[in-house]
Amino acid sequence: MNQKGFTLLEVMLALLVVSVGLVALVQSAQHGANTTEIYQKKTAAYHVADQVMLQLYQRSDLQVGTHQGQELFAGRDFYWRAELSQTDNVNINRIDLTVGLNRQLDYFEAQLTGFKRR
Repeated sequence: MNQKGFTLLEVMLALLVVSVGLVALVQSAQHGANTTEIYQKKTAAYHVADQVMLQLYQRSDLQVGTHQGQELFAGRDFYWRAELSQTDNVNINRIDLTVGLNRQLDYFEAQLTGFKRR
């Protein structure tokens, strides 16, 4: 008897192979979406850090110590903290700036260091 077509076992194996491939494809797409969101937050945080650092550079009344603030950017509130400290050079201060999404800055999205002439 010579019949054309596929057996039930062949069809089931083909469906298994296709389903495994689709699951891997969906997981890969989800991972890509998560990675994109992470890097969007980091990019926005570095933009805020850059803008805050420029504002600190322009201030003439900046004193050694801790300075804090909040900036709204890309629909999110970013919190920043700048530690202004003295360096070995009496004419230059160091600024360590951190930016994050929570006020406590337990975890920060961006960190910059700059130097400002006194």
